[in-house]
Amino acid sequence: MILLAFTVGTLLGLAYYQFVPKTYESRMVVTSEILTESYSKTLFDNVNQLIRERNITGLSSKMNISTEIASKIGQIKIKNTIEKSDGLKEQDKSYLTLSAASGDNTIWPSLQNGIIHYLQNNEFVKIRVDQRKRYFTEIIKKIDEELKDLQALKSLIASGELVKSGKENLVLFDPTSVNTKIIELNKEKFNLQNSLETVNSVQVVDGFTVYEKPSSPKLSISLAAGASFGLFFVAVVIAFKGIRSMLRFSEEKLGQA
Repeated sequence: MILLAFTVGTLLGLAYYQFVPKTYESRMVVTSEILTESYSKTLFDNVNQLIRERNITGLSSKMNISTEIASKIGQIKIKNTIEKSDGLKEQDKSYLTLSAASGDNTIWPSLQNGIIHYLQNNEFVKIRVDQRKRYFTEIIKKIDEELKDLQALKSLIASGELVKSGKENLVLFDPTSVNTKIIELNKEKFNLQNSLETVNSVQVVDGFTVYEKPSSPKLSISLAAGASFGLFFVAVVIAFKGIRSMLRFSEEKLGQA
């Protein structure tokens, strides 16, 4: 009986694994100099509320995806990729991991675009991005003006126009210091230009990956659960028979008495 129950339970677990709808999970990593972990979690709390309410139209509009894709999204979780450590400010933790679940293993590219669209089109984020773009553009403009003046000064030094006539023949400016300043400003300009190119609120570090194996149900857990159920059933039957035997034995003793 134990062997039979174990076999039947295992087969039931296998059948459950084969026929129950599969759920797939995937993760993406994004970086942002604007979005903090707490603010991002608040944004996706709103998204998850729409998912729980099955408000497919609202979810589709917010993430700019089709209603078909929106209807297949499970819960979206977000956490900081860098573990929290003492002395590290939250605004310095700009790498976020987003994990999502779905019964359709083909939605990940569309979902990834929808998440990025949702984050980048938040009003607070858009204002901060515009502010940073204006700041970088103005600083680069000022640096260009300084470089132009320094190049003109370098030309004057090279032509000897800044050398006083007379006994001293004193040079008013050191050419090496001008060259050093030009190099420093060019480095700063280059860094600012790189920052301007990546000033978008969110950049994808690693997009969603398609995994062939579902996250649930798991085959090992299904088989173990089925076998355990079979053994539990046998235990109940044995206990029931034991109780009946005890009752029958008690009735016989009472009858003899």
